Amino acid sequence: MESAIKKIIEIEHEAQNLLVQGYDQREKIQLSTLEQLKNMEENIGKMTDQKVNELEEKSRRETDERLAKIKEDTENKIKILEEYVEKNRESWENQIFARIIGR
Repeated sequence: MESAIKKIIEIEHEAQNLLVQGYDQREKIQLSTLEQLKNMEENIGKMTDQKVNELEEKSRRETDERLAKIKEDTENKIKILEEYVEKNRESWENQIFARIIGR
């Protein structure tokens, strides 16, 4: 009988040790999981920042290209107008002079 009680006590101690080990392992898993989540959040934040920077750069580049095109088109139109004015200047001056002197 005494041997059976000792065996039960021994089994109880082993069970308690297993329980403590289980709690320890659960805590380690929880800490590991929290660390992994923290790393994932940091990585997601970095990736988000990088993507935002890429989109901003793309937007700036596209805007600069559009502005350059608008500037080029405007300069071409001004050049065409200046050529038109130069081509017709003498004729317009003559017409204005004729109107002034009443011809």
